[in-house]
Amino acid sequence: MKGIVITSHGPMAQGILDTSKLFFGEQPQIKACCLSAEDNPDEFVDVLKEAIKKVDSGEGVIVFCDMLFGSPCNCMARIAAEDMENENLQVITGVNLAMILQILAVREAGDVDVEELLKSGHDGIADLKAILKANL
Repeated sequence: MKGIVITSHGPMAQGILDTSKLFFGEQPQIKACCLSAEDNPDEFVDVLKEAIKKVDSGEGVIVFCDMLFGSPCNCMARIAAEDMENENLQVITGVNLAMILQILAVREAGDVDVEELLKSGHDGIADLKAILKANL
């Protein structure tokens, strides 16, 4: 089963992880890494490496970052750049709850498709009033 690391500025990653437990209960091989204002980015790289190591059962890890080119993402870029050929480490930016729920729904079966995760994330972003107007 693929491991999951969620990383963010502040406690957002932990919030997403906590909320996912409402749907799926406690899950194995998933960690949240939250970067606070007083954290040293060089030390945060080590925190991320340790989290990746802990959730990896040999089937790879997907790391979800809160935003492209934010500090957590930049720390992951340093890790990913160390081994560009490593296909067992994937990094997706712009994490949202829909993505995490999607991967939790399919990862045990081994059916993790990054494009489907991206689609889940995109499909969860909508103008609710426009949808209501179109359907009323």
